[in-house]
Amino acid sequence: MSRPNILFLLIDCLRADAVLGQDRGAHTPTLDRLVRSGVACTQAIASASSTTPCVASLLTGTYSFVHGLRSIFGLKLNPNIPSLVESFREHGYYTAAEVSGPLFPETNLDRGFNTYNFREGAAYLSTPWGTDFRQRLQNEVFRQPWFLFLHLWELHHHRHILPAFRSRNFGRNRYERALSSLDAELARFLAILPDNTLVVIHGDHGEHVVKTDLQYRLYRLIRDLAGRKTLKREGHEMDVSEDLVRVPLVFSMLGDGKDGQDEKDAQASLSLPTGKRISQLGRQIDALPTALDLVGIPVPSQIHAQSLKPALLDDTQLGLEAYVEAFLRIRSDQRDQRVGWRTSEWKYVYAPHNPHLPAELYHLPDDPSEQRNLATQHPEVAQLLQRRIEDLQHGPLAATPGLLMTEAEKAEVEKRLTELGYM
Repeated sequence: MSRPNILFLLIDCLRADAVLGQDRGAHTPTLDRLVRSGVACTQAIASASSTTPCVASLLTGTYSFVHGLRSIFGLKLNPNIPSLVESFREHGYYTAAEVSGPLFPETNLDRGFNTYNFREGAAYLSTPWGTDFRQRLQNEVFRQPWFLFLHLWELHHHRHILPAFRSRNFGRNRYERALSSLDAELARFLAILPDNTLVVIHGDHGEHVVKTDLQYRLYRLIRDLAGRKTLKREGHEMDVSEDLVRVPLVFSMLGDGKDGQDEKDAQASLSLPTGKRISQLGRQIDALPTALDLVGIPVPSQIHAQSLKPALLDDTQLGLEAYVEAFLRIRSDQRDQRVGWRTSEWKYVYAPHNPHLPAELYHLPDDPSEQRNLATQHPEVAQLLQRRIEDLQHGPLAATPGLLMTEAEKAEVEKRLTELGYM
């Protein structure tokens, strides 16, 4: 069987409920079709709440205390940690990345890619960059089979919304309308891809969203009057709440179920269940090992991650639990750090370097919005989950200090982050 192409579609700020929730306001026929034709993990947990650490965990299958990228500024990927992209390349894939936002080449996230094209934040699928990108794909500039890591920025603040989607018909707020707008562009993009392509839909992290336009205007007015130090209610990098760490993870084959697919194409296609939803916990770090496993490439053993393939294909219960982390600010110190542990039932969060902040414990089946802190009522659960965090941090994969950028690299990255509105 020839291996399929792989499109890893990473949509910045994409919340799980925006794709898989019941109360969705966005108009997303393209994403809905991919969900119906594939397998969706409804409880996929991101490793952090900011882009660069999440992508580093995604590409390496390890958590931030191992790969070294714990924030979006000043640090590089640990040179001793292999990238899973290298496994695709070693097994015949042409590996390409099209990235934006804070995924600068200075981070060393380009490791393992034959081509790593960084673009400015205003380059969207609907802009000339998107037209040029589609033309490059149609001209087959990537040798097949290819692994394409496509990072899209349309949902990130300030949200990119085409004029035709700037009405309440396409969402209750700017976030939902931006997703509706992006979905239409995705339809044009996916239409040019070969049928024998595995599409993985994922979000680096979620997003806090003010629900209505009126609430958002009031929020912005207060922020403008009181300054940026007032309480932030929309965005990310703020904590490890469910809005920020629950992300969609969908595996779908293009061409599945198409009439007229010839026998050769049908044999080449990877077979996945259709319309299946996996409710057990999965993790962001497991996404690339799963893609490797699905196309028959061995999964490296010296990582935190594992393949979700047994759950996707055979309903195997994997019993996974997830480590989560946030640093809250770009220029942060250790007191800002939040570390957490997520099971299918509990969420535990504490500040390891700030004893003045109380620990948090939530029983998610009864309290999905995390309103009732049960840490004092169930200290035995809190202690158990903290031990699991400490056991992981002191496990076979040793913690490593972050590799610092040079002063010149820091200056260039700071300039770009300022242009993006981070600083």
